[in-house]
Amino acid sequence: MSTGFLDNVKGFLLDPTGTLTAHKDESLGDALPYYLILLAIYGLLNGIFIGLGYGIAGSFSGLSAALTAFGAIGTIIVAIVVMIIAGLIALFIGGCILHIFVYIAGGRKDISTTLRAVIYSATPNLLFGWIPFIGFLAGVWSLVLEVLAIRELHEISTARAVIAVILPFILMFVLIALALAFFLISAPTIT
Repeated sequence: MSTGFLDNVKGFLLDPTGTLTAHKDESLGDALPYYLILLAIYGLLNGIFIGLGYGIAGSFSGLSAALTAFGAIGTIIVAIVVMIIAGLIALFIGGCILHIFVYIAGGRKDISTTLRAVIYSATPNLLFGWIPFIGFLAGVWSLVLEVLAIRELHEISTARAVIAVILPFILMFVLIALALAFFLISAPTIT
């Protein structure tokens, strides 16, 4: 079922379970345009935020050169293009990693189902993630929405969906801790 962009945004923010149920049979091809629009909006808002930050705070290293080279409109366009490219790369890499954990947790639908779950759950973060403090709350809501999306689309229990979503974070934390420990152990001591 394909509904309008604003109806989807409203549904994923305010009635995620009902909206996910309505989109259960949608294809990845149906979900990608929605994601591309979200990425473009996020890039636009970030580009404006960068431009305003530059205007308010003066010259940032690296940012000054970008604004000088592209101008304000150019910076916004570059932000949109970079966000779309980075967002698509993150979708496929993150979606593939998540799909491994969804499979471990018992989800047996195909990878496009996991990618759609990632797309839908990104809604709060891509709309509000650029706003200080509110962005943190949007990130938390996106995480909760990802659990709901995995649960609804893969038709697994909430506990299994939580495991599938949280395990990659735990694994990443453990790997970073091990890398840091290895670095600290192998670093030369100064005497």
